[in-house]
Amino acid sequence: MSSNNVNSLLIAWASSLIIVLGGVLLLELSYTPPGDRPPVTETGVATTGPAPAAPDSAGDNTDNNQPPAENAAADDELAPAAAATNLPAPGQGPVAAVESPSATISVPQGIPVMPLAALYEDSNFGPLPIIAEDGRRPVDIYAAPKVNNTRGWRIAILVTGLGKRANATQRALDDLPPNVSLAFSVYGSKMHDWGQKARILGHEVFLAVPMEPSDTSQNDAGPLTLLTSNSQRINTQLLRSSLGNFSGYVGVVNEMGSRFTVAADSMRPVLDELKRRGLMFVDSRTSRFSRAATMANAVNMPWAVNNQYIDDDLDSAAIGAQLDSLEKRAKAQGTALGIARAYPVTFRTIKVWAATLEERGFVLVPVTSIANQQALPRQ
Repeated sequence: MSSNNVNSLLIAWASSLIIVLGGVLLLELSYTPPGDRPPVTETGVATTGPAPAAPDSAGDNTDNNQPPAENAAADDELAPAAAATNLPAPGQGPVAAVESPSATISVPQGIPVMPLAALYEDSNFGPLPIIAEDGRRPVDIYAAPKVNNTRGWRIAILVTGLGKRANATQRALDDLPPNVSLAFSVYGSKMHDWGQKARILGHEVFLAVPMEPSDTSQNDAGPLTLLTSNSQRINTQLLRSSLGNFSGYVGVVNEMGSRFTVAADSMRPVLDELKRRGLMFVDSRTSRFSRAATMANAVNMPWAVNNQYIDDDLDSAAIGAQLDSLEKRAKAQGTALGIARAYPVTFRTIKVWAATLEERGFVLVPVTSIANQQALPRQ
């Protein structure tokens, strides 16, 4: 064999050995045991540091829905909104229990915090309330516990317009006594969350459904408004669109409606639908000619009627005078219902007034506690 051939073989052998040794060395240097590999994030990108901590749910789920500019001034004195947990609608899977706005609050017995599956049906409109197969009705199951003291004159307060402004809604939950009932607007946001928080604190919940006012040019009740010019089918669809906003409420109160509630042909199908779904109706009496309470009584469904708007004048002394008037009516008739709006001065005045109510022989009760017990309005 010539020297040239020997040299070629030696060079080829050396090259192969270098390649093999280099591959082994590279593999050893680059290998990382499974337990020491850096974590991979949800985006699939590896990180070189420690795994990221779970986000603080109390800090990351704040309500980003700001009040409209025209309402901003009304919130000047309000505290920042509490963090709101995004709850799914019923039927969308289990969720963790929402913490109470107060760390020391306890859930009153007898009021379910989460909506019961037997009391709603899934639909294209959202979860619609129904009477359970065993006869249980939402008005009975979601009602606040009955007040044991039956010796005093009974007064119920219903606060409406909640859910649209987070600050005002949180202030209502913070300031109002549990026996004050709360009505949430169909145009509110995070309705399942607010409803659950209200029930945690012992408040029974209503849904405020917009109905046609007498002067539509001055009072725009929004796209879900029930109108006398609509067919029964359209009004029923609009009503179901409102009812499907959230679950766990005991009934409906009309928002506006000075024209709609006096029109028997328009009002009757609405009451039939509410009765069929096991709900209560509260006639807010935006018109003294309203026939809603009388018609609800005629079809044998739970009803109540507003006796006094207590904060048409946003002055604490004026609100106090309206509450005094409500007391006189309760003395005369045994029960009385007042409706208030979501204003801080209203919350403060009610809180002070309610603190001494029993000393004067009165009892603050939920609205459901006076169902079918008031004097019907004179037509």
